[in-house]
Amino acid sequence: MNAPAYRFHGVRLGVLAGTEGERAAAGVHARLAGLPLDGGPPYDVTFEIQIVGEHPFERPGVARPVYDPPQGEVVYDDAADRLFIGYGPRLRVLCEPGRGRAQASAAGIEEEDLWSLSHPLFTLPLVELLKRRGLYGVHSGGVCREGRALLLPGTSGAGKSTLTLALARAGFGFLGDDTLFLAQRPGEGLRVLAFPDEFDLTDQTVSFFPELVSQLDEGRLAGWRKRQVRAEQAYGAPVVWEGAPAVLVFPRVAGVRTSVLTPMGPDEALLELAPNVLLTESRSSQAHLDALAELVTRSACYRLATGTDLAQAVGLLEELLS
Repeated sequence: MNAPAYRFHGVRLGVLAGTEGERAAAGVHARLAGLPLDGGPPYDVTFEIQIVGEHPFERPGVARPVYDPPQGEVVYDDAADRLFIGYGPRLRVLCEPGRGRAQASAAGIEEEDLWSLSHPLFTLPLVELLKRRGLYGVHSGGVCREGRALLLPGTSGAGKSTLTLALARAGFGFLGDDTLFLAQRPGEGLRVLAFPDEFDLTDQTVSFFPELVSQLDEGRLAGWRKRQVRAEQAYGAPVVWEGAPAVLVFPRVAGVRTSVLTPMGPDEALLELAPNVLLTESRSSQAHLDALAELVTRSACYRLATGTDLAQAVGLLEELLS
């Protein structure tokens, strides 16, 4: 199964699928469409989707939990260096980070599985594969201005997609909507690296961007829980491939009109970011934690109680990079 190689900050990524897995793979390809292509194989890392009658691999017998997902389990086998994800009765993933490969297996497939295979079951193995190659994931949106990056970390429902898209509309360079990466660059130190993914928008988020409604109502894929849009296409936001860490803002939806920005210390910020590290192989996990510690020391850190006046919230964030 040959496929184009995506060039991801020096790592060549291949997404592989047989004929039956093409629908699920299409969702992954849509997420990666903002990345440059770099020929075909060989790849540095691969993500393969298989639609099967029976799963070709079993859950490791001796494994420990490393993440508590909304459903199923994520466990790690230290002896074999394997990450296993069980996601309901039909879906599972076996990730072998040292070998640079992840296999997603679907024992039969339903429409709702297409989103799961191309989103949580792709993102988590991708972060672990790249962690072994010096790229450390952060669950965060992000924008950039004049080489300085503003990150909006948070879990689903914190409002980071709404703020990131609003900042892209306001003219900021775009780093990513949901997942960004950190890496050490010789002579430059820690850098924030872009993952220009599609935005996944809830109906509530869409209500803040009425100009996008007609565009979003077209071509919504079956089984998708949210609606997708690319900031580059919607607002002409330029992708900024990397920037220097400058500001960290941890948002939460406040349910009032006016947003309030509150400073926070680096220790508190690091505690918020620590769950980004899966405690798998010790050396890469420590390097991931070290990168997060450097991120908070190099950044001004804040909490944002985000109000419904989106323009006012954007104004507060713009001042942080002025």
